[in-house]
Amino acid sequence: MLKALADRIEQSWYHQKWWNVWLLPLSLLFFFISHGRRLWLAHINKAVKNNAIPVVVIGNINVGGTGKTPLTCELVNQLKQAGINVGIISRGYGSDAPYYPYLLKKNEQASSVGDEPKLLRDRLDCPVVIGSDRNAAIRLLSQQNVDLILSDDGLQHYKMARDYEIVVLDGKRKLGNGWLLPAGPLREGGWRLKTVDTVIFNGTTDLIEPTNHMHIVPVAWVNAKTGARESLDFFHDKKTHAVVGIGNPQRFFSTLDSLSVEYKEHIFDDHYAFKSSDLNITDEYSQQIVMTEKDWVKCSAFAEENMWYLEINAQLSSELKTTLMQNLTSLVNVR
Repeated sequence: MLKALADRIEQSWYHQKWWNVWLLPLSLLFFFISHGRRLWLAHINKAVKNNAIPVVVIGNINVGGTGKTPLTCELVNQLKQAGINVGIISRGYGSDAPYYPYLLKKNEQASSVGDEPKLLRDRLDCPVVIGSDRNAAIRLLSQQNVDLILSDDGLQHYKMARDYEIVVLDGKRKLGNGWLLPAGPLREGGWRLKTVDTVIFNGTTDLIEPTNHMHIVPVAWVNAKTGARESLDFFHDKKTHAVVGIGNPQRFFSTLDSLSVEYKEHIFDDHYAFKSSDLNITDEYSQQIVMTEKDWVKCSAFAEENMWYLEINAQLSSELKTTLMQNLTSLVNVR
């Protein structure tokens, strides 16, 4: 019952604005607590930069997925091509590392280091440090011969000094009903967008096409066990079981629709820790299971050959790519 209520509230964030009016007193309380904390950390007990390496935050003001991880991957690849060594810090949500801050090794289990950090470490082959104390993570990462540090999320972590802020917004959902949690989806008010360096719209929007936009594009189907790669039409008009445990599962389903894949939905909570029994779902409908890459990293230890994940990339507009590369490389060059 509680889950059904929570789902109804979340759906209303982006649809029936006034259905959540009864939650506004809690949103007001959230405002006073969060705003007071921000004022204290941003102005009174202001964070002091504890290293000479530039720090770039990639975050959002909405709860749920907006596309930060694909953007982080694309930026790391672009910066590498420019000869800049990049490191990443992350809170490591859902991790169980032996100590913190923790420097990831390649091919660790997602149950130990978290799904997004594992994905970033294995796919990008760059230093990744996890820990709730972002400043301690920065100090450890600063010892890894990096020129620039990207913080995966952490926009509201005001104890951490930063040199550049990027916010990613879902192009369709945008700010939802514009209300703070729990009446709406916002961690901070829309005013916060005016204080960051770059706002990026992910996907199509009903606004005039902004110059700062990106699209998540599928690249290939990858076998979860063997690593074999197949073209995007591999599951065209075929039936599958679609497993998803991310903040915005509809984004994955929309991509499957665009690829003409037939599927049954199997939705799990964001950052859900999958067990092998969760994937005992094949039946007469289909013997094939498809999932996101972020979910695959949590299932890699027990993956079978009937499991596939969709590899995706972030495709930046030419104006956005030029602006970001100029701004981020200049941070390194001015040191």
